[in-house]
Amino acid sequence: MVIPNHRINEIEKLAEFIARDFSNGNLTLLEEIAKDEDISHYFDHYEDAFDGMLLYDTEDLNFHIHINIDNGNNQFSKRGRYTFAHELGHYFIEQHRLGLKYGLLEPHASFHNINQKNLMELEADYFASVLLMPREKFRGVSGGKNFSFETIFKRSEAFQTSILATLIRFSKIGTHEIFAVISQDNIAKWFLRSDDFPQWPFKFKVGNVLPRTTVAGEFFTIADSKYAAIQELSADDWFYPFVNDNRANRTMYEQCFYSDNFNYVISLLWFK
Repeated sequence: MVIPNHRINEIEKLAEFIARDFSNGNLTLLEEIAKDEDISHYFDHYEDAFDGMLLYDTEDLNFHIHINIDNGNNQFSKRGRYTFAHELGHYFIEQHRLGLKYGLLEPHASFHNINQKNLMELEADYFASVLLMPREKFRGVSGGKNFSFETIFKRSEAFQTSILATLIRFSKIGTHEIFAVISQDNIAKWFLRSDDFPQWPFKFKVGNVLPRTTVAGEFFTIADSKYAAIQELSADDWFYPFVNDNRANRTMYEQCFYSDNFNYVISLLWFK
């Protein structure tokens, strides 16, 4: 499922407009946005029922956002901020809000899911991404002289967004061509590619094992091979470069981010 381009443009304009009015430096002030719209919000214990949920109360005629701290969505955590922004997306995207208000849509539980297929959830995710990481501010944060995962880390801290959410946003509006693979237990779970990265076929399939000669592949298959530093490799370790494509001769780098909390590895690939 892909968000249509006209919807992407509408959502981006809406989120950028709101972020301009409610920000302190790089941080978007989510609670101030909710307060301005008279939306009550609650960080509470809901076990594993959802990450966040937007409800319309037919008695008090107001919207309420519920955020589940049992799933790590604490009030000031990066995950919690993203969940809050996602639920604000359901409120500000008119079709979502009116559908909930007039009973055309059933209230539904929102979960963090990189393989999201539901269009409403994808739209709310995109709204959250833009609201938290407005284009000009995002591109204005320097990640250092040379590109690396540090470029992503600095933006993650500047905007208080998760590494994965920051990486996804960078792939859309960043200043460097990138490819990233998210894996668990040597199985590729998901990937993303910036528009300017070569459209080469790759040597893995989502749901199958990683190529053994990659940095991430070695981490899962060879003892004591957890490398967080930048590693140089050949493009054909990950891809089947097209014949006569001179980009295959450029130096490629891989750097891995290891998430102990959520048990995944992100392989970030780029060219010199």
